[in-house]
Amino acid sequence: MDTKRKKIRGDWRTKIALREEEVMDILGFSKSTIARLRRNGELPYSKVGGSYFYLPKELKRLLKDRLIKPS
Repeated sequence: MDTKRKKIRGDWRTKIALREEEVMDILGFSKSTIARLRRNGELPYSKVGGSYFYLPKELKRLLKDRLIKPS
């Protein structure tokens, strides 16, 4: 893992909002997956200019809602 990715993964919980590229690095999602989640209303976002921003708590919620528990 490169230094940039380690830094992003290390401090993302303390940021107010994350850029789309940061979400891609943190979760390993492609740009098209993030766009689909936005389009389907599964991932709330803000758009400022041409940039998309996401709240860390919404990323946590997305993962928690999709958690698969062993039976």
